[in-house]
Amino acid sequence: CADFVASKQMQNIRMELRGKAVVLMGKNTMIRKALEMGHLAHPDAGMDVLRSNIRGNIGFIFATNCQLDDIREILGKHVRDSAAKSGQVAKANLSLPAGPTGMDPSQTAFFQALNIGTKIVKGQIELVSEFPILKKDERVSPSA
Repeated sequence: CADFVASKQMQNIRMELRGKAVVLMGKNTMIRKALEMGHLAHPDAGMDVLRSNIRGNIGFIFATNCQLDDIREILGKHVRDSAAKSGQVAKANLSLPAGPTGMDPSQTAFFQALNIGTKIVKGQIELVSEFPILKKDERVSPSA
């Protein structure tokens, strides 16, 4: 799936695959239409199964002068962590740990608005207990 992949990241992948493979990206509707036309022309090729599994933005990589393992290795090198965006499915659990925050006491209203228990210790805000922000496989909300 090519959702949330930066254009510079795609450019680097294309450059590294140059001469080894062809990267084909396109509009989902165009790809679906092409696979449908391909299925009509070659019903035994299984393009209908491929078409039914398309979810989100996708692209195809056709190996011309390399093995699948080479492509997998190149793609693995370009995997980057990114901030969670609203509407995206969380890939990991995330929580604020209990303890000092380094913030001064004038900023307690921020935590009170979010219903996060705090106390003031040695002139800074301290979280009373761990506070979960994201849960794996759940949608990220705008307030997270």
